[in-house]
Amino acid sequence: MQDNGSQISPDAAGDLHVASEPVSKHRISSLVCSIAVSMLMGCQDNGGHQTTMPDFQLRDSQTSVDKDRGPTTQDQGAIMDLSPTRDGLTPQDAMVLPPTPDASLDAQPRIPDAAVPSGPNMPSATACFADRAEGDTPSPNYDQFDPQVGRHCSGTNHQEIEGVEKVVFLGDSVTNGTPDDAHPLCIDNDHLFRTLLANWLSEHFDLSKGNLLEWEQWESYSCLYDGHAGLRRSGDFLNCSRWGANNEDFLGEIRLGQFDEETRETVCQDCCAMGQCEDGNRCVRAAATPALDDRCETGDGLLRQCVPDSVTQEKTLFVFTMGGNDVASMTKAGGEFTYDTEEGRAEIEAGYPSVRAMADKAIVHLEEAIRFMTDPNRFPNGSYVVVGGPFEFTDGTGQVDSCQPQAIEIPFVGQLDLSVFALDVAGLVGFTRWANPRAQQEIISHFLEQYMRIVVEYQVDYVWVLEHFCGHGYVAAGREPDVENRCYRPDDPTLWFDASCTHPNDAGHQALFQLFRDVIAE
Repeated sequence: MQDNGSQISPDAAGDLHVASEPVSKHRISSLVCSIAVSMLMGCQDNGGHQTTMPDFQLRDSQTSVDKDRGPTTQDQGAIMDLSPTRDGLTPQDAMVLPPTPDASLDAQPRIPDAAVPSGPNMPSATACFADRAEGDTPSPNYDQFDPQVGRHCSGTNHQEIEGVEKVVFLGDSVTNGTPDDAHPLCIDNDHLFRTLLANWLSEHFDLSKGNLLEWEQWESYSCLYDGHAGLRRSGDFLNCSRWGANNEDFLGEIRLGQFDEETRETVCQDCCAMGQCEDGNRCVRAAATPALDDRCETGDGLLRQCVPDSVTQEKTLFVFTMGGNDVASMTKAGGEFTYDTEEGRAEIEAGYPSVRAMADKAIVHLEEAIRFMTDPNRFPNGSYVVVGGPFEFTDGTGQVDSCQPQAIEIPFVGQLDLSVFALDVAGLVGFTRWANPRAQQEIISHFLEQYMRIVVEYQVDYVWVLEHFCGHGYVAAGREPDVENRCYRPDDPTLWFDASCTHPNDAGHQALFQLFRDVIAE
């Protein structure tokens, strides 16, 4: 498999060429914006503002979040760093296990071998990454929820996943797959982590992939490039992931304006999370009971698309990545508040209550979705859930302008040098610096802690994607890697992100596959 990061290099003269023909900067800017649209679903001018994101580490933190309006569904990545600082096992005692023989693949990311702790020496959430501790900024305290961590440190180990009869992929563009400069065509999808994982799951659990033509379509995202699945079902596998999806998209929201006052009250009690109608016009759809599905139908939830029957007899495994778009929406919203306006000053001085409300509402959406997926009335023969958290490309620095692709590969043409432009790809989608970065750190820390609270409470599993991608972003693994970065990996400074900054390249997809496989197999 090809590592996109290895192709990024300017020519010696610094001139801009495709093959031997010069290319105008105007044409290149248009091309880059087109790539940004297809990969990031947005290309806009940020007005020249500096674009930065917060620096996060794993430490104790306690924050509160108010309830209000939820996030948008733009497909952008999350920027954060989770580096633990609490005492525990050394990193050598708690790292990812080496690949199992049945999953050896070309160009597989190198994850260090490790001694396997057991008994009282099982790793803690923070001990797995203690070698990256630095500073005292607000950051998630996962260990307050006492998760059971896998020996591999790829994630938690709450479930004994066995006897799976059906697999449902949900989530965002990371799960569905996206085009990039190395793989611009929808039919070129063998590198995607969903494809790799599905093929392994088929062998591991002896599941049917359906006929060859259907499987080829299922492995792809839609060739209409509309963000949907290439084929929803093939054999025992379903894919309802979608570009731009966020936590709201699991079950959707109930629109209450369609009901008269008497009906609205009963709908609120039966179909709204916690039996509450938040703003009078809409509410978070509750998991509800199977008997209430028709009454509570929203028409646009990913879960109901892939699980249309109220009761599923097959033992079902749910797999997804979700949350990056929620964090991106929060990040953009907070960056829009400045001291230049009265409204901005009030929001900043109050600790960004509207952004805290976005975080809290996104968590309610996630919890209702997990409640749905783990309901024994819906899955009488059992179900499993494996959640992949968000990740980022700055290796914990918050330097979003570090994503400046030096080159892209144009099929049938060759490598296009972009180094002279110093392109700030993240800036194209509107990320700007918060007036109070510490408040941003606290909000995102709380958001991630709530992921772990839900995982532990419902005894499902979480994959530490961000933690393992740290050291493989543009700061620590770019063209001029920062060897002083706490996540820098001298043994493997490989870039795991494509030119969009927010999506994995080949090596990143391989790493995702390996991490999810570790959590499912243990």
